[in-house]
Amino acid sequence: MWMTGETDVGQKRKNNQDAFLTEELADGSALLLVCDGMGGERGGAVASELALQAAAQSLRQSVRGQMKENSIRRALECAGAAANAAVFDAASQDVSLRGMGTTLICAVVQDRCAHFLHAGDSRAYLMRDDLLTQLTVDHTVVQMLVDRGEISESDAMVHPQRHYITRAVGVEKQLRYDIFSIDLAPGDALLLCSDGLYNYLSPEDLCALTSVSLRCGSAEPLIRRANENGGGDNITAVICRTSNGEK
Repeated sequence: MWMTGETDVGQKRKNNQDAFLTEELADGSALLLVCDGMGGERGGAVASELALQAAAQSLRQSVRGQMKENSIRRALECAGAAANAAVFDAASQDVSLRGMGTTLICAVVQDRCAHFLHAGDSRAYLMRDDLLTQLTVDHTVVQMLVDRGEISESDAMVHPQRHYITRAVGVEKQLRYDIFSIDLAPGDALLLCSDGLYNYLSPEDLCALTSVSLRCGSAEPLIRRANENGGGDNITAVICRTSNGEK
């Protein structure tokens, strides 16, 4: 398994509220996490780091080899609950952190499968045979409107509420995550990213530059292009490829 990640403050923000982690677990699985915090200059950074560390620690303790579907789902549910509690409790105890929250996209990647935990508008993509496919569905107001048929995909890209998310870690005491798994083929790659990446790249550039990043062994080409296109938000990209593929 090969993985890499990079984050950048971008061109407009004063501080970076994104956080990411790439780690090989004790059983040889890859753990990938991206969080994009919100809640003021301090709160967003605190929320993303708290959620990331709580989810990662929970998964380090529970992921063991090729687990059955029910077991891996339970492990992800526990990780999500731990992340939500960590952010919610911290905000409850410190008035300066009230209202903070974060997105979370997490993947536990094994040789033939990947398991995901998701809340918010950070995304996971699958790269297979030079085609990049979005795996997650954004938890946003505009996505809800698209799903209802009230606006088009093109309308969503310029909608004034396109940045409003409907699920965030730590805002409420309980949170419902999307949890799902996919099978992996030899050479498949995953891209996990914050909206500061995909909002500043066309779908064609996102696909092409993911391929470039895989070839050069770094997420830097993706980060650089997002900055060249305005860099209006913090930018984070994490990439993982199965050991059966060539880096």
